[in-house]
Amino acid sequence: MEPKKSSKTSLDKISDFADSFSYFSKITKKLQSAYQEIEKKFEDLNLKLEQTNNQLRQSLIEKDRLSNYLNNILESINSGVLAIKKDGKINLFNRAAEEILGYGSKEVLGKDYLEVFGQGLEIEKTPLHTLNTKRVHLNQEKEVFTKSRKKIPLGFSTSLLTDADGNLLGAVETFFDLSHIKRLEEEITRVKTLAALGEMAATVAHEVRNPLGGISGFADILEKDLGPDDPRQRWVKKIIQGVEILNRLVINLLDYTRVVKLSPCKVDFKKFLDDTLNFFQMDNLSKREDVSIIRNFEKKDLVCKIDPEQFRQVVLNLLRNSVQAMPRGGEIEVSVLSSLSKNQEGEVILKITDPGVGMDKKTKEKLYMPFFTTKEGGTGLGLATVKKIVEAHRGEVQIKSTEGRGTEVQISFPKSLF
Repeated sequence: MEPKKSSKTSLDKISDFADSFSYFSKITKKLQSAYQEIEKKFEDLNLKLEQTNNQLRQSLIEKDRLSNYLNNILESINSGVLAIKKDGKINLFNRAAEEILGYGSKEVLGKDYLEVFGQGLEIEKTPLHTLNTKRVHLNQEKEVFTKSRKKIPLGFSTSLLTDADGNLLGAVETFFDLSHIKRLEEEITRVKTLAALGEMAATVAHEVRNPLGGISGFADILEKDLGPDDPRQRWVKKIIQGVEILNRLVINLLDYTRVVKLSPCKVDFKKFLDDTLNFFQMDNLSKREDVSIIRNFEKKDLVCKIDPEQFRQVVLNLLRNSVQAMPRGGEIEVSVLSSLSKNQEGEVILKITDPGVGMDKKTKEKLYMPFFTTKEGGTGLGLATVKKIVEAHRGEVQIKSTEGRGTEVQISFPKSLF
């Protein structure tokens, strides 16, 4: 009976082993299937990750491109742009801001706004005020000091700076230099004033000229009636001298109020200028040995189209002013050169420089005003006439003068009027 029992046990073991192997095979297939599924998911995840990385990379490229584009816009516009953080420190300062205010961006970035621009500035007209009060400024004006301590007028606007969620980041200010506009406004005011004065002067000149003629005529008759030894002759001569002075003033007034009509022709400007200087030296410097004229002409030929008679008056007026401003004598330097103007048109530049007494601020403010003069016996029409003639030649007059150090007058005009 024992052998039969053992045989049965072996069969049972084989059956159990077969069942175990079958189960193991099933488990192996499931693991293999799971592995394949995991491997597929891993590949899918890798693919998605690669796609996400590509999208992120493209997004960063677009962000950099947009950032560079915005930076290029900020650097290209002519208005200054300045931004401050919530702590009042400057974190943006574009190229136009550098040019207007004279500071380099490295000099101001990271510094407190008031530390850089606070001198003489009203706090109510700053981005700090906008930051603290949430009140923006739109198209207002203020005066600020540049790096060179020059005060300039600015037109400016301010606004708050926020992120996409509306969180406050700081404040931004945009501004531009109003100096040129202010000069134009002053020029317009001056032209209007001069036009009104011109009309009045023309009327007064005509009204005065008629009685002057009568006074001069009666004075001539009186002079003939009185004997040559009559002591009253000196009073008659005083009357005649006074009439002559008034008549010259009337003539100058009428000349000033007339519209400048040019008779332009081509001239060798250096020769024209040399002849004018020679005439002036013979006529005006014969009694002023302490005054001399230095010529500083460029070597190349300089032919231009001007009205020589009227332009001679310009040069002579300026030379007389220089001599009168040099009580102690000295050298008047006359320079002439040619250059290209902004529109590439040929331009002549004439400079007359003297080491005389110069002008104070009040005098410079009234330079071209008719009847304003600092000279005894002057009419105050010299520079006004100079400016009028030069502008008729489509030119410009610029005067630089320092009290006690002298004056430089620069006249620039196109070589060809037409």
